[in-house]
Amino acid sequence: MRALRIGLLLGLRQIQRASIWTNILIVFVMALTFLNLIAVSGILVGLIVGAERAVRESSLGDIIISAKDGENHILETERLVREIAAFPEVSAYSVRYTGGGVLEANYKTRRDLSADRDVANIKITGIDPAAEDAMTGLSHSLIAGDYLNPNEEGYILLGAFYIKQYAAQFNDIFETVEQVAPGDTVRVTVGNTTKEFIVKGIIKSKVDDVTLNTYIPEREFRRLFNRADRNADKIVIRLHDAQTNSSVKTAMFESGFGRLAKLQTYEEGVPKFLSDIKNTMNLLGTVIGSIGIVVASITIFIIIFINAMARRRFIGILKGIGIDRRAIEIAYVIQASLYALTGSLIGVVTTYAVLIPYFDRHPINFPFSDGILVADPYGTFIRFIVLFVITLIAGFFPAWLIAKGNTLNAILGRK
Repeated sequence: MRALRIGLLLGLRQIQRASIWTNILIVFVMALTFLNLIAVSGILVGLIVGAERAVRESSLGDIIISAKDGENHILETERLVREIAAFPEVSAYSVRYTGGGVLEANYKTRRDLSADRDVANIKITGIDPAAEDAMTGLSHSLIAGDYLNPNEEGYILLGAFYIKQYAAQFNDIFETVEQVAPGDTVRVTVGNTTKEFIVKGIIKSKVDDVTLNTYIPEREFRRLFNRADRNADKIVIRLHDAQTNSSVKTAMFESGFGRLAKLQTYEEGVPKFLSDIKNTMNLLGTVIGSIGIVVASITIFIIIFINAMARRRFIGILKGIGIDRRAIEIAYVIQASLYALTGSLIGVVTTYAVLIPYFDRHPINFPFSDGILVADPYGTFIRFIVLFVITLIAGFFPAWLIAKGNTLNAILGRK
């Protein structure tokens, strides 16, 4: 304890007597190192979290109801819908009917019947336009034309990636048709049934399930697919409080939903590849951030070593008057720890008070998501501990090298 008290006094005196610019520079390096450790992995993970958020808001919602294993559709859909509407936790829901078909665009202008038809295999979703818009804000994804009117028939919304001019950047990855715009007539074929539709609008989203989709009113879908029953393929639900989706799912299951359909929370229904990519990005960010820790530890080592070398004679005098060598080592460790604590505190305040709110308001515009900065408090704490421990080691080692030298040589300035 005596060595600790003396070391604390010496460490504080060294910081007080050091150049203010030196102290600022060291703290600045530590703050940048901490930010690098947090921000790099936070932005990489934020890319995927942004994609997950978009999928939740624009496609899947908080609870997903789908057909049970072995069933083609959700059983007794109308009954389920009535019961869903009675849950006070539910703010919106959408009943969806899905199927596949063939879209043809040039059938009116193709003069040579032997020429290739301008066709694409498409996913078709039947919706209640008003309910779907309340659930996912589908109308906000329009880039051309207008949204579906529930009182009109014969209209279709086309996903942008089914149209060549919008999907050109993907080098024919998707099947597309050419020269289609709002107001044009297209033909949709499902099995032996063919129907003409007027393109009402074109939608584009960073969620592939939206952009690679076409939407028609559910009553036209059931006629086109000869679906006499009203049993849907999927029901997606939005809650007032998304955090309660697990308890609401349990309540629905206890109400008998589990006998008629498969229930999943968003976390259970999110595509697994998104979770795998998020873990990979987190690991990659940690590896990159670790390079910053190495740089910071080397910087602290050099600064403490130069400082100790410059004060070698003073250290020898301290040892000569009876100051324990451990107190001298503790002094430099305390000095390094104060630099680490101050820099990390500045980094934490900058991250949570400045960077995270900024990226939430102004997400990074990536092609597949709106990237944000993600900084899990537990992960931040672990990174702080790692940075702090490595900084202590970097501060102790040079002090130990100098303090263990011969006292008389240190006083006389001899090697």
